[in-house]
Amino acid sequence: MEFGVGNVAQISAELAQVVEVMMSPNVPQQQRLEVYNACERFKESSPLCAQCGLYLAQRAPNRSSVVRHFGLQLMEHCIKYRWTQISQSEKIFIKENAMKLLQEGTEPLLQEEAHIKDALSRVVVEMIKREWPQQWPTLLAELSQACTRGESQTELVLLVFLRLVEDVALLQTLESNQRRKDIYQALNTNMAEIFSFFLRLMEQHFSEFQKTNSLGCTSEAAAHSKVVQVVLSTLTGFVEWISITHVMAEDGRLLQILCLLLGDPIFQCPAAECLLQIVNRKGKAEDRKQLMILFSEDALRYIYTAATAASPVTGTNEFHENHYLFLKKLTQVLTGMATQLCTLWGKDDSSSIRPTHFNIFLDTVLTFTMYSSLTLTHMANVIWIMLFKHEQIKQDQLLLTYIPKYVENTAPKLIKVAYPQGRQANGMSAYCLADYDSVEEFNVFLHRFRTDLLEGFRQATMVAPLVTFTYVQQWLTAKITKGMADLRYQSDQNDPQYLEWEALAQALDSVVSRILLINERPSVQTGLQLLELCLGYSPQDPWLLSALLSCISALFVFLSMSTGSMAMPGVAILPRVLEKIFAALIFEAPGETKGTRSRAAKNVRRHAASLMVKISLKYPLLLLPVFEQIHTMVRGLAREPSPLSKMETTLLYEALLLISNHFCDYERQTRFVAEIIGDASAKFIALGSESFKGPLELMRFVGLDRPPVENIAEDPAGQNRSDLMICICTILCVVKRCSIPDDPDRAARGSFVAALSESGNPVYRNPATPHVIPILPTLFALLRTMNALFIPTASAALSEGYKNAHELLEAEKANLLGLNVTNDNERASEPDQSSFTALVRMQSFLTTIHDLCYHMLGSGCHMIGRDFYQLPGLAPALINSVFSNMEMIPDYRLRPIIRVFMKPFTYSCPPAFYESVLVPVLAHVSTHMCQRLSAKWQYIAHLYESGGLDEENTDTQEVITDMLNRNLTRDFVDVLKVALVGGAASDATPPDTMEQDSGGMAIDPPSSRGNSIVAEVVSELGAVVLRHPSTCHSVVLCVLGALAWNDSNASLKATMLTGPVVRALAGDGSLTPAMAAHIMVAILQGLQLHGQHEANQGSLITLGAQVYECLRPKFPTIIEVMQQIPGVNPTDLQRFDEKMAVVSTKGNKVEKGKKDLFKKITNQLIGRSVGQLFRKEVKIDNLPRIEVFGKQQAVRVDEVSENSTDSGFAALFAGPT
Repeated sequence: MEFGVGNVAQISAELAQVVEVMMSPNVPQQQRLEVYNACERFKESSPLCAQCGLYLAQRAPNRSSVVRHFGLQLMEHCIKYRWTQISQSEKIFIKENAMKLLQEGTEPLLQEEAHIKDALSRVVVEMIKREWPQQWPTLLAELSQACTRGESQTELVLLVFLRLVEDVALLQTLESNQRRKDIYQALNTNMAEIFSFFLRLMEQHFSEFQKTNSLGCTSEAAAHSKVVQVVLSTLTGFVEWISITHVMAEDGRLLQILCLLLGDPIFQCPAAECLLQIVNRKGKAEDRKQLMILFSEDALRYIYTAATAASPVTGTNEFHENHYLFLKKLTQVLTGMATQLCTLWGKDDSSSIRPTHFNIFLDTVLTFTMYSSLTLTHMANVIWIMLFKHEQIKQDQLLLTYIPKYVENTAPKLIKVAYPQGRQANGMSAYCLADYDSVEEFNVFLHRFRTDLLEGFRQATMVAPLVTFTYVQQWLTAKITKGMADLRYQSDQNDPQYLEWEALAQALDSVVSRILLINERPSVQTGLQLLELCLGYSPQDPWLLSALLSCISALFVFLSMSTGSMAMPGVAILPRVLEKIFAALIFEAPGETKGTRSRAAKNVRRHAASLMVKISLKYPLLLLPVFEQIHTMVRGLAREPSPLSKMETTLLYEALLLISNHFCDYERQTRFVAEIIGDASAKFIALGSESFKGPLELMRFVGLDRPPVENIAEDPAGQNRSDLMICICTILCVVKRCSIPDDPDRAARGSFVAALSESGNPVYRNPATPHVIPILPTLFALLRTMNALFIPTASAALSEGYKNAHELLEAEKANLLGLNVTNDNERASEPDQSSFTALVRMQSFLTTIHDLCYHMLGSGCHMIGRDFYQLPGLAPALINSVFSNMEMIPDYRLRPIIRVFMKPFTYSCPPAFYESVLVPVLAHVSTHMCQRLSAKWQYIAHLYESGGLDEENTDTQEVITDMLNRNLTRDFVDVLKVALVGGAASDATPPDTMEQDSGGMAIDPPSSRGNSIVAEVVSELGAVVLRHPSTCHSVVLCVLGALAWNDSNASLKATMLTGPVVRALAGDGSLTPAMAAHIMVAILQGLQLHGQHEANQGSLITLGAQVYECLRPKFPTIIEVMQQIPGVNPTDLQRFDEKMAVVSTKGNKVEKGKKDLFKKITNQLIGRSVGQLFRKEVKIDNLPRIEVFGKQQAVRVDEVSENSTDSGFAALFAGPT
């Protein structure tokens, strides 16, 4: 449909009908699309766009607000996109009528729709952006005059100001930089006038509001109150960026008004928002100092009163929510004030004096700490931590008096609460429901909340250790006293008694963990008495016993403090502590047997065994004198029939290994390793001789070829799986935990030095090496067989019930899809295997075995070191086992191989074995990975293009495939980084810790920042890799491919590697013109795909300029690649090429001018986000520059002279004679 030619009224009537149709919910989609397109065509092409818009925007009895809004949109469209083409008379017509609409074209303030007000203010703002101040000098006077016509016009004028500063100062969305500067300058020039205008309006309408309100004229009062609220919103847009002199004008009048309004339920929210922008200002110390007026008694009293006022509930819930929103804003204001105070306090002598009424400020913060909303407590806690961390404030006597109050009110909130089940709730539950929509969201918050509260406890301990310690001491004493009265009390995970114990254990650990860092410590005697108290309490409930073990673990530090200082009382207590731990280790509830143990009993036993590992790791020297006693106890417990499970025994041996590392005696340690590993390695080798020959034998051994058996006890292959798991765990614990002394002298004295390396450094031998090397052939056989489980014959042999046994675990899928929530309680509850189906148990077993084997190999590279790399035939052995059947293995099995083994293997390889071991393995792996990743990225790109994978239409399996491919790509690029430029120390060992193996596959832990700096030149190993044709080709193709694969993270990593690689290749002359062109194309493709991300764009532009500069001297033809950029300017390109032809003297640094030129040339190519792709270009013409008259400059002496030989002195001293 098209609109006929006719007069404005006629066409407008047609448009009005069309808009009504378009916005009607009853119209079919196709018809709506047709009329929408017709409207768009009219907007784009009709010369009557502005006139019809104006006609439709007028108030008329039968004209809906939707039609009026469309009319205003037409006007805005005309101004935005046609202003440069229309005539001067048309501009004046639009401007005069828009201002007329502003003055009299809207309904009364309370009746007019918000979207109409917004659209009308936009029309005026768009004109201002094009004409003010140069061609519209009367604007401010016109706006001021419009305000005299009533509240409705005043609100519109304020909206105009607010929208203008959003575009110019806050969001800076104005398309022309020059115009933005002009308007910014004009606003600043007139700011005193504009600001006093705002304040005048606020005071005038506030007094009118009070007057009309007292007379009972509710509608007039509502109109005035609305204007005051809009003034506050508008001020909020200004106060953040204007000069502090305006904010503080008239002795801080604005701040006084805002503090006063905090007490008024109607205005408190916008007033707090405005105040928040002021206190969050950055700037110089002199500016910030002026904000200290908020620490005056009056201001603090207003804030305190507002914080403690009861919520004005009037039957409806809305008011209550508004008040709660206000309290959250007010807490943020206090945080801003605290930030300003911390910035200024101690800067110079005058500012290190505490504000006179600091106590009122602290009382207000304490109010929020005590509030029943966890969110408010959490926000207030940030302030306390800030104060406790500040060098001067934390010594302040007044603050110290608040620490007991802080601790008393914070500690009870450490006790976990559950998300309320019903929607009807009060107290804390009401706040939880207001802030969090689901259990998952609440649990994520709760984890963060408790972490931050515990950090508060740690910081408070650093300031007032005796206060925090006394509190936890009393809390623990009270709990034990209460527990003694009922030793048979039965608890569970959600029982209030257990939850309080668990919170107490966390608080105790937070406080005691800081004891060694401070001078004013609680006496060791007190700590040991507490420990004695814990030893005397023996609850029969496993949950309470587990929490008690946590308390004992925290207090263990006092034993380490007591040994050197007094008559050794710690030594007397140590055996009793160990007895307590061992008693928990063999805990059994009445009537339970080894086969029927409850989850709680298994959990407390596992906790006790892990505690032995923990204290052996933290306090090995304390346990060293009692090593033999612990050893004897463990041997006794491990002897069959043993009360311990095999896993518990392994954990205890792990603890003993950690202590034995401090013998610093190679022979003694290697004998001890033999005792631990002997049976396991013999059994492992025996199992392997039969069961690891091929995939079918392994499947028979673990039961994959038979139907699943749901009852674990009746599963004939269950024992086999258990035996294999124990063997691997035992060997892994030796490989991970057995170490060489850090001190070279001790290592030499303890016979750890085996020889000297090629460079003359000592080569150390690990006590575990002679026991681990013999099992490697069996381990390689197992890994080869596990990889072969994916070949067709093996898959066909799976029993029907185990068809999905090799699938990804559901928990791993949830991780990849981002569905897992943080659970604070993982340590408290180990998942109970018996509750899973046989299939899930099998999936878990296969995944765990696979991951543990690679942890063993990855740790072995680092721990065994040279003895591992010098094994004859190691490279072919790895290629035929670890890296066999790579094309068959799914990504989730390949990822641990790359991440957990390949990275440490590359990092730890001694230079002597680069050629013989590392290059052949890397050649095999990189060739496969390059092909695999390229093919996978092509497949995923096809999915995206065909619409198979997007935000709306997501098949879960395809998302998982995409995520696994991204993770695998990042991991392999990380391996290439270690190979090409060297890694960090963290690359030496597998990424996951022993205590909490996450399997090293599906989801990444947060990485440390320090690892992101990459060297500018390739390492010694990098040079070897690039020199060998077998590795160079695939490695370089992989790095260049990653630049343009659809993962911005991998692209950024690859960007950091491309520079050093290209420099190395250019330096040794191995590049051809075709390769040089390929490199440039890869960088440009990366820009095209990832240019929308700021970090990627910056790095790629720097890289592009660097690489062009590096390649240009030898390969002048690379300019042809740049000529293919769509819409490239030949002159700019020529200029760039000439600039680059000049050899830089700055080494690898690129001059800014060259980077800017490269960005300009590639600008058409740089990728944009979807939101930017199809935007219609807005062009704003620059107006004549505004002349800024600065101070008159003093005339210089040499300018006074009249000729070049005259120095000017004569003229300077000439005077009347």
